[in-house]
Amino acid sequence: MNVFKYNTQTSCLCGRGCIEAYGDIFLKYGKRAAILTSKFAEGCRNYALEDVRAALDRRGIEYIVINRVIENPPVESVAELSRECVEFGAQFFVAIGGGSSIDSAKAVSLLMKHPGVEPYETFYGLGHPSDSLKTEADLPVFAVPTTAGTGAEVTGFACLTRSDTDTKLSMYPLVFCEAAFLDPEYIRHSPAFLLHSGAMDALAHGVETYLHTGSNIINRSLAEVGFKLFAGYKDALLENTLKDDDFLNMQIAAFIMGMAFMQSSTTIPHGMGYPLSHYKRVNHGLACAVFLGEYLRSFKDRTLVEPIVSACGFSDVDSFAQYIAAIMAQDLRLQVTEAELDKWTEDFMKLDFRLASSPEPLSAADIKGIYLRSLAPYMVK
Repeated sequence: MNVFKYNTQTSCLCGRGCIEAYGDIFLKYGKRAAILTSKFAEGCRNYALEDVRAALDRRGIEYIVINRVIENPPVESVAELSRECVEFGAQFFVAIGGGSSIDSAKAVSLLMKHPGVEPYETFYGLGHPSDSLKTEADLPVFAVPTTAGTGAEVTGFACLTRSDTDTKLSMYPLVFCEAAFLDPEYIRHSPAFLLHSGAMDALAHGVETYLHTGSNIINRSLAEVGFKLFAGYKDALLENTLKDDDFLNMQIAAFIMGMAFMQSSTTIPHGMGYPLSHYKRVNHGLACAVFLGEYLRSFKDRTLVEPIVSACGFSDVDSFAQYIAAIMAQDLRLQVTEAELDKWTEDFMKLDFRLASSPEPLSAADIKGIYLRSLAPYMVK
């Protein structure tokens, strides 16, 4: 067996009312907190924000609420949030929301460690991902996920949008959250498309890390646990009939898949999905997962993928792919042209690290084929 490392550092605090139950933890980290979140869609209530504010109020902790987190957060937006946190004198952060809020808080914490340093230099000046085993920010970040998919609460990554290269890229230093509060009430009232997107994002993390050439026995074992949890709620997810235990299991699955893909990262579907997010504003989870079925179908050696589809509760790869297509049919709205797919294929083939992550070699024709078959319902002239 090749050498490998296992590295996650986030405490997981689970269950209904977990913020109040474990709220005294905040007292150990300071008296001034910055809460980073986004404006929720009309008609959606930010229960997590209410609970965090109540917990901090009861413990005499001052705080500022910044609800201007942008989806797929740009570096420039994070720098603006950082300035406000510096002015307030934040001693720790509470990130409420999905991956964008959690990644923004990680990035702000890192910026505050390096005052006066240009943000792009702070995030990407290393020239390559860090080999640190510890978090590289000084101010702690607590995560309160209101989606169940990104795994950002447990990984050391923070994916930001770069205006200088017109793409998304994880900042190179690692920043781990101190703890994550997983309360199923925070996703129970989510619209169906957000539940679908989160579950698909978590599933993509598990599938991709399981197949990654850098995978190991630990992260594959973790992914298998996530697959089995997914099998328990997949039908209810598709039929929009989720029950009490399903919501917590979705949150735990996302956390577990985050632990898994932290070890070997993602592979082909995530790389193919970034143009959909960047150019078409497709939700990240859907943008990645739309390619899962056809990616698995592309494998010549089906023994590599059969353990995945079986653990997920499907009889074969085709059944898995049909399920993915059924979820996408409910939520995915876009139009693409073949010229766009040609450009995205050309750009993808420049990503040597993505191509090297797949256990079977993929040509430009293979990538174009996955694009075409996955996006066939959305093609226009």
